[in-house]
Parts: sequence; C-alpha cells; structure tokens
Amino acid sequence: MAEFLRAWGYSVPRELAKATSKSMMAIGSKDTMAHVARALGEGVPIRHASHPYDALIYAGADPADVYIIDVRAVSGDVDVTSLFEALHRANSQGTFVALSDEPISLPSFVGRIGRNDAQQLRAFLMPEAAAQPGAPLQASAGAASEEPPRSLAAGGSSR
Repeated sequence: MAEFLRAWGYSVPRELAKATSKSMMAIGSKDTMAHVARALGEGVPIRHASHPYDALIYAGADPADVYIIDVRAVSGDVDVTSLFEALHRANSQGTFVALSDEPISLPSFVGRIGRNDAQQLRAFLMPEAAAQPGAPLQASAGAASEEPPRSLAAGGSSR
C-alpha cells in the first residue's frame, strides 16, 4: 500500500510507513555508521553493531532486513564470509551488502559496494528514493518489507 501511495505521489501516513519500512543494521566502526546514515538520509533508523559478534546477537534476537558490513572494519575480528553466512542463516530473506573497495570473494547472496560510494548504496537499498530526487524518506524500524531482497552479485535482480 505504501509503495502504491508513493508511486502516485501521495504522502504516506507515518504508521503505514513504519509498518512497511526496512530495518537496517550497519556493522563496523562509528565512521561506517556515519557514512551509512548520510547515504540513506534522515528518518532511516539504522542499528549499529561495532563488533561482528554483537551483530550476530542482534540478528538472533531481532533480525534486520538489511545488513551493511564494512569489510575492512570487521575483517581483523572475524572471517567475513563466515559472518555473512551466519547472518544469512538468521535471516535468509535479508539483503546483504559488503562495503569494500578491494575485490573479494563473497557468497552469491551478498552485494558489494565501494566503501565510500554513498550514491550507489542509497540506490541499491532505496531504489524508490533514488528514483525520486528530493523525495522525503518515510522509513522507520518495524516489520519486514514486502519487497524481495536484491543482490548486486546477482545482477540487481531478486534471488
């Protein structure tokens, strides 16, 4: 319903936006969190896990719809591929993004975006907002989105 209203240029009531928005988690440093928050804009709640183990605990208790992992920030603590696989087991319908400038081997369900490419991150996670420049974002933590997850590794199509 929220997508229909947005598509036709209507404002979306706050309660409906909350019910249809994606919950997001940024995993990495404070700088990672700041970058993701700037890229997605105000009004998009993002949980932050500074350590990968915290992210796994959060994923088990209250899985996010989207996991954004700064590969350089967490690779010293854990094996990144194993981290993605564990998060995927907690939420197989989630969207998974690796922020990395280096070409790395990732599971097929993970999309890779440059660490500082805010525009691509926004377009990948919020295509409806990227398609409407200047459109206010209506997002909040809450229920899972009805939109299927996407992966850059799969060419931007649904899994």
